[in-house]
Amino acid sequence: MKTIFDVKCTTQDTLVTFPLNELVLSELPNLETVWNEDPHRILSMHNLQKVFVDRCKCLQRLFPASVATDLEKLETLVVKDCAGLMTIVAEESEDQDKEIIFQRLRVLDLTRLEKLRCFYADNLTLSFPSLEEVHVINCSSMKTFGEWYYEEYESPREESDLNSAVRRTSEEQVDSKLQ
Repeated sequence: MKTIFDVKCTTQDTLVTFPLNELVLSELPNLETVWNEDPHRILSMHNLQKVFVDRCKCLQRLFPASVATDLEKLETLVVKDCAGLMTIVAEESEDQDKEIIFQRLRVLDLTRLEKLRCFYADNLTLSFPSLEEVHVINCSSMKTFGEWYYEEYESPREESDLNSAVRRTSEEQVDSKLQ
């Protein structure tokens, strides 16, 4: 399987809502995309609360921007061992002037994603008002988290917000260089 949702098969006039609460993609070595193109609001996943993705070595991006703006109930996002993953959210959208708000996201766990460069590479504003835990482990290519500067954690950390995580990591790196 190379694609989960074939957007080209849907009509532009019909909104298709998936009542999924949880999406698990595991051990799909040939999976390249979850959506073969950005559905531009013709597919809705607004009930999604948990996403677990692991061992999908050919997957390059997880969510198109228009899908990410619809994930208002997402509480947990765990992505592990996806060697080809480059971004969590890979392209511009017609919603370019909007903010992506992960309103309920509490846990973000990104582990062993060697090609992951950033969470989101475009210019939309990201907001994580409920974020309680951020784990970014062995993501050697990740240098930015959206607009924020990011340095990789050597071990799991729990932080109340991304800014404090960045500050703490930077302080630890300065301390370790002085010793």
